[in-house]
Amino acid sequence: MPAKRASRARARSEDVRHLQDPRAIRALAHPARMAIIDALASGDELTATECAALTGLSPSATAYHLKLLERYGFAEPAPARSDGRERPWRASDHRTKFDLDPATPAGAAATAAVTLAFFDSTRAVGEMFMATEHEEPEQWRDAAALANADVWLTADESRQVAAQLMAVVDPYRKRALRDRPAGSRRVRVTNVVVPHRGH
Repeated sequence: MPAKRASRARARSEDVRHLQDPRAIRALAHPARMAIIDALASGDELTATECAALTGLSPSATAYHLKLLERYGFAEPAPARSDGRERPWRASDHRTKFDLDPATPAGAAATAAVTLAFFDSTRAVGEMFMATEHEEPEQWRDAAALANADVWLTADESRQVAAQLMAVVDPYRKRALRDRPAGSRRVRVTNVVVPHRGH
């Protein structure tokens, strides 16, 4: 591998943070923290007060959740705004991997809590769109897609499929407010690769 490519590969691997403490992972399933993670995932930079409007908590309580998310690599302080009153936050550039041993009861419970919280969040996005789909412009009705494919794969092939699906999305993940093309809107793309139980 050429030196430049090797350097980029190392940089990508260093962006992955491994969370191994089941208590830390379970803490991320807190509804307020999930709401903050979801809001920052849009690429917006938000203050604790702005996040408080999303969580229904006080700004001080929301600031506590933001600091915890910073500790685990989900959020980071953004550059100060011109008024300098309250610092904004943004999603961290780091990709966080849930690295738990599901063979232990604590690890399995923590993994399930976070995974189900993410599923619930995505389901809510889908339900809101479907409930008002008839009000959407035709181009957005046609842009929405829901598809399943049951295929027979080895474990290695399953990992390859998951990586390939995310590779399609990666070029769009870092768009900040200034990088968004005219006419764009936030779109939830969910990558679910999971084996059927007992097959």
